[in-house]
Amino acid sequence: MKPEDTISAAPNAQTKHRGHDWLSSVREISSSEVSAKLVGLNETDARIRSLKLMRSTLARRLKEEGCRVIGITSPLPNVGKSFIASNLAASMSRISSNLLILADLDLQRPSVTEYFPLEPSNGVIEYLRSEASSMTEIAQRIEGLDLAILPTFQRDCVSAELLASERFDDFMSKVRALSEEAIVFCDMPPLLVNDDALLITTKLDGVIFVVEQSVTTQKQLEAAVDLVQPTKIIGTVMNRYSGPVGDDYGRYSSYEYY
Repeated sequence: MKPEDTISAAPNAQTKHRGHDWLSSVREISSSEVSAKLVGLNETDARIRSLKLMRSTLARRLKEEGCRVIGITSPLPNVGKSFIASNLAASMSRISSNLLILADLDLQRPSVTEYFPLEPSNGVIEYLRSEASSMTEIAQRIEGLDLAILPTFQRDCVSAELLASERFDDFMSKVRALSEEAIVFCDMPPLLVNDDALLITTKLDGVIFVVEQSVTTQKQLEAAVDLVQPTKIIGTVMNRYSGPVGDDYGRYSSYEYY
């Protein structure tokens, strides 16, 4: 029996503790080699102020909306969605008593490994191919954090076929069952590149959009919003923002409800 198979989906007072029990069985990676891009763990980085505001606003929003499994995407590539997903997950894991899970579901251009010092091994693609049989086999955790990473490593694959498969349904069900209290961030593909993100959104509680000032157009964002309907839109993050929001809190990023 695999560790995750012992976790009951029935709600009870011990559920979140069971999630942490599962986390203790996941391979641990030293925190000494995290990327400088992971500013969510660096109290001396100026950008941490914006991230702290973002995580607190988002935590409240998720509680109000009853959302746990959240996709982070963008209309087009290269606006920083993986930066936001990785840093939000790391930052929230420092203040939340809940299990945090970060799943890299961008199968064609995975990039979560750029932020965390993960060991090359089986990942999400191997699980979807049935080459890995359990969440424990593909998960990795960072020392000192209640954060599990479900990574994707660069592999040749037909991503749409994997994401449309019953095995992907099984993957998302297993992730939800790890803990009734877990917060799951899914780093998704961009919406206007192919249909991979659309195959994922049907399994989510909500979506966060990442846009870039002076790069993402209104037409692109409107098209992306139309595509994810009826999935709930939790909010938007304007990355690389250069204007004021009160004071220099908004220098690097700004979070707002859409």
